[in-house]
Amino acid sequence: MISLISNTSNPVPIEAIKIALPIGIGLASAAYLTLKAATNDGFSTDKTIPKASIRPGDATHEAEYKEDQDAFLNRCEDEYGPVFNIYFMNKSLTVISGRQTREVFMSEDFSMSDAIDDFTGVREYFNGVTKSNHNNQIRVIHEIVRDNISPNLPLFTPRIVQELERNLEKELGTCPKEEGGKLVENPMNILQEMVASAMAVVFVGPEIAKSRKIIDTFITAAMDFGKVLGSGDRRASFWRSLVNRTNYRVHNPLMRHVETLVEYSTPVVLERRRLEAEAIEKGVEWKRPDDILQRLLDNSEKYNLVDLEDVCGHVMILILAAVHTTTDTSTNLLYYLAAFPQYMDKLHEEQQQVLDAIQQEREQQRQELRQKGEPVDESLDPAHDRDLTVAAIKRMVHMDSFVREVFRYRTERLALVHRARTNVTLSSGIVISKGSSVIINMRSVHQSPEQGEDVTEFRPWRFVGKTKAATKTGSDFLAFGIGKHACPGRFLAIQKLKTVGVMMVSKYSKIEVQDPKKTMQAVRATIGKPICTGLTFTSR
Repeated sequence: MISLISNTSNPVPIEAIKIALPIGIGLASAAYLTLKAATNDGFSTDKTIPKASIRPGDATHEAEYKEDQDAFLNRCEDEYGPVFNIYFMNKSLTVISGRQTREVFMSEDFSMSDAIDDFTGVREYFNGVTKSNHNNQIRVIHEIVRDNISPNLPLFTPRIVQELERNLEKELGTCPKEEGGKLVENPMNILQEMVASAMAVVFVGPEIAKSRKIIDTFITAAMDFGKVLGSGDRRASFWRSLVNRTNYRVHNPLMRHVETLVEYSTPVVLERRRLEAEAIEKGVEWKRPDDILQRLLDNSEKYNLVDLEDVCGHVMILILAAVHTTTDTSTNLLYYLAAFPQYMDKLHEEQQQVLDAIQQEREQQRQELRQKGEPVDESLDPAHDRDLTVAAIKRMVHMDSFVREVFRYRTERLALVHRARTNVTLSSGIVISKGSSVIINMRSVHQSPEQGEDVTEFRPWRFVGKTKAATKTGSDFLAFGIGKHACPGRFLAIQKLKTVGVMMVSKYSKIEVQDPKKTMQAVRATIGKPICTGLTFTSR
């Protein structure tokens, strides 16, 4: 049985926390590192890769890209082909376009996690709150999600729906048309509360999730994680990354959130153990709690977890990633519903048709059982005929297409940096040398002719009638990566996102952008960037 006792060594003296860089680095070493950071070109050694020209007066390609992402990439592809070098995000990067993007994702010799760590020092951030799996943290997190979350969405969805509905009513509620609706200056605050509460029930169970301090901890941890990722500033900084890694070893802001989770989890885990021992003594089966915390406790050896603190560290990593990304994408979804109000009625009509059909099917099942003289099972309780189950939401194909199109349309044109772990030869013969970084030209995929007509326009029904679910990755949809390294949490993320969309469409007839002039700016906002206009909600 996994231990509840911490193996933490002596605490770090407070003086050490004040030190940004280790004293032992030395002036000579610091000078060397500065020189290396300033002079390392970073491009692949393959000189056949063309360098994109820089506009007169610009030092990098950053300004031209930000002015018009599509125009910049269209120019570069026309002039240099699918592979070219640019100075971007304070880094030398090789842009990979078209069919060769798949080769980057499918090769074990490219690593996105290495590249993210180069930018942020995030590995040290995670390692600082866990006691195991430091050399394969990402793989273990992927396994936990794959084994325990994705296969159990039908089990978790009713709880997610209940929490989302409860908090939506509490935080937003009724917005009467007669009163001009209700203006919400920062909708993300509402979504944070909804998502954090829903994830708390799934990950740590209702006993722990009922604590206000736990919900606040999850929200704050997600916000802190956004700062670690750069809060919209994607530029690489050698020194920032070095300082981050050093500080995370000494004073990791995530640790206080893990400590809070341990504090509230300990009595709950002890009580669960008492009930389990009591059941064993009586010779009866103990109904195991169905949350991720319990699953990790039960499978600690499988995931090499050493004690409750370690379990809570891994749970916190899952929580902050889930709350951070889902809050952001859910908020953005609301702005899309506001920016394209002509689609609200269709989404609402589809929702009612699906729920009506399910209600009729369930009533028919009940009647057939009665005709046979058989009892009607609790699962066919009429009170649940119109529940937002996994099966019900899956039938809402227009909502699914809407969500997939949001990802296709919104996704940053240059994204998903990977670092080469060894020399890699692409199918075109171009060599990406070890240590250099590539960035994916998402425009070449998400705006390719494969996407159909009007690829530069938002067409929410683009994928209706096609085998293109929002969770389906492929060479034509890279929002979640592709291959065995594709994001395993996308099934939970998309389920939450569609549920939020369905609820908003069900409860509100109209969502409007506070400042219409900022509509497209809000729609184009990327992860981590604040949206500087609110939303007005009007109830049905």
